[in-house]
Amino acid sequence: MASLQRELERAAEVIKKHDYARVVSHYDADGITAAGIICNALIRSGIQFHATIINKLDRYFVQEMNEELIIIADMGTAQMNLILKFLKDKDVVILDHHTHTTSSFKNSSSTVLVNPNRLSRNSGEILGGELCAAGLSYLVARLLGSDARGNVDLAGLAIAGTLGDKLPLDRGINRLILDEAIKEGVVTPRKGLKLGDGKVRDLILHSTDPYIPLAGKTERVDGFLSEVGIEGEKRLDELDEEDVKRLSSALLSIARESNTELREEALIGTTYMLNLEVEKNALDFMRMVDACGRFGKAGMGIGLCLREEKLVEEAKALYMMFQNKLVSELNRIEAAKEGGMKELPNVYYLYVQEKGITGVLAGIIAEYINTSKPVIVLNRKNGANEHGDTKISARCSKKLLREKGIDLSKALEQAASEVGGYGGGHPVASGASIPEGMEDRFITAVDRIIGEQIRAS
Repeated sequence: MASLQRELERAAEVIKKHDYARVVSHYDADGITAAGIICNALIRSGIQFHATIINKLDRYFVQEMNEELIIIADMGTAQMNLILKFLKDKDVVILDHHTHTTSSFKNSSSTVLVNPNRLSRNSGEILGGELCAAGLSYLVARLLGSDARGNVDLAGLAIAGTLGDKLPLDRGINRLILDEAIKEGVVTPRKGLKLGDGKVRDLILHSTDPYIPLAGKTERVDGFLSEVGIEGEKRLDELDEEDVKRLSSALLSIARESNTELREEALIGTTYMLNLEVEKNALDFMRMVDACGRFGKAGMGIGLCLREEKLVEEAKALYMMFQNKLVSELNRIEAAKEGGMKELPNVYYLYVQEKGITGVLAGIIAEYINTSKPVIVLNRKNGANEHGDTKISARCSKKLLREKGIDLSKALEQAASEVGGYGGGHPVASGASIPEGMEDRFITAVDRIIGEQIRAS
């Protein structure tokens, strides 16, 4: 913890020297909540800012930044060479948790990289390896506070970001953040189904994480609810304990019948209420923010983090649009004989047409549907206006990481490099961007590299 604390303090000291900041972060739930935390803390510190949410930090973007203080969240480790080359005369604070082989950089007086994964490797400490960018941003915000309780009310945003990256809240520094949030009345835990809030019928129809194989199938959902004896128009929080038990048991049974790997703990467990945010259910808040980013409405996501109530209904509508796209793509894959999932010795892969769903779709398939190998999803459309790149997301279960020694971060970084692109991320969740036309070579390389990892484990 000591090494991380020192880097967090250095980051806060650099920020305090300025009266204006450029804030740059990633467009997913973790990235937007991280930016939201930083923006709240800057406002309270009297520091003006310009926030920008992007899907990748490339040479073109880095070269254009000219502010004296630049705060980068949820990215930056993989781009340290670019940052050191083009921003060497600026104060730069990077709050990132992605692994990368070039992360041997040593902090200077002007450039501070706070990355718990990097610190864990360099110092041998087991500390915040499961901290996300929102968690790191919260820890910096606490140091920017005017007193011992300063900015503690932002802990709910850190919880939402952690849920967005599917990181555990029950251990390490995440647990400390959660305990503080509960003690201060910022967050309230409760037991129940992890479906969010709303009418039972609607929740099942749109449930993709946890994935319920009834999603998008209206007649089957209605028949299922009738058979189970649950009123679909009832809100989930209106069900009594017996109804919840009956519903959860029936949903798990449906999953088993369809060979969907829906574990009980993925469906039932602790959910969190964010007592100070514009949407109280943490899962719903996280999903709304995530949808804002994926639909190019990241400013709305930041606004939600700044507690602008007027944005809630539009954000909910975006979330429902996103879920409809996901469900439609999942049903298309399920029905497709040609053009659906393809299998190689060590990976599954597929192409999608819908923009903005690549990573989420890969995660659903890898966790619930095709779980025996990593899943690679490619989307040419995502890169249509971004230098002709193809966007790639890869996911695998933690079981594959433990039992077969698979590391998607290393695999995608190496494979992308072989075809003139770049990649990286986490062992179980990584991404890449490669030149259009190099997809077949990339997939072949990934399959080969993962095979090598399995044989070496």
